[in-house]
Amino acid sequence: MTPLRSLLLTAGSLLFGTATAQRADPPADLRQFSEQRIRHQKTLGLTLGGYALANIAVGSIAAGQTSGETRYFHQMNVYWNLFNLGIAGVGLLGSRKRTEEGETLAQAIRQHENMKQVLLINTGLDVAYVMGGLYLRERAQTRPDRADQLRGYGTSVMLQGGFLFAFDLVNYLIFKNRGDRQQERLLQATPSGVGLVLPIR
Repeated sequence: MTPLRSLLLTAGSLLFGTATAQRADPPADLRQFSEQRIRHQKTLGLTLGGYALANIAVGSIAAGQTSGETRYFHQMNVYWNLFNLGIAGVGLLGSRKRTEEGETLAQAIRQHENMKQVLLINTGLDVAYVMGGLYLRERAQTRPDRADQLRGYGTSVMLQGGFLFAFDLVNYLIFKNRGDRQQERLLQATPSGVGLVLPIR
């Protein structure tokens, strides 16, 4: 057996043993770290879902009672928030299946980092939505036959993108500031020190 293979097998055995021990009896701090992330994810889904339902209800009523640019504004609010409602529903279903039980430190940290990345990527997309809304409003100047529709849709997309930008950015900062401190304490408290995880796919 080559020295490299022997080293890899030894390291694998140690990592497997540590993971098994963590899975069997996760520390209280680790459970709290995982529980907090899962609760926050559920709150995200409920907040987005509630916002979407309110927009759908208001937009559906207002679209039937208005005309011109305002009518198209409310129409787009409904369309946009049907999509938001779907995202919130999928997120809530996924969070119901997650549990902190049996989650290792490496898994908890990976989930925490993944959530931060998703929120940060979404924040960038939200800026693109606002810019897309601006583009629609600008295009209305060259399309007088569809000016009301383009302006109404553009204003709605800018509003929805602005809300999502604030929503995603605030939640990213909460995840980062609160979760990163907990993550650091957990890593410092690990008796075996900090390890490097190299995913093999």
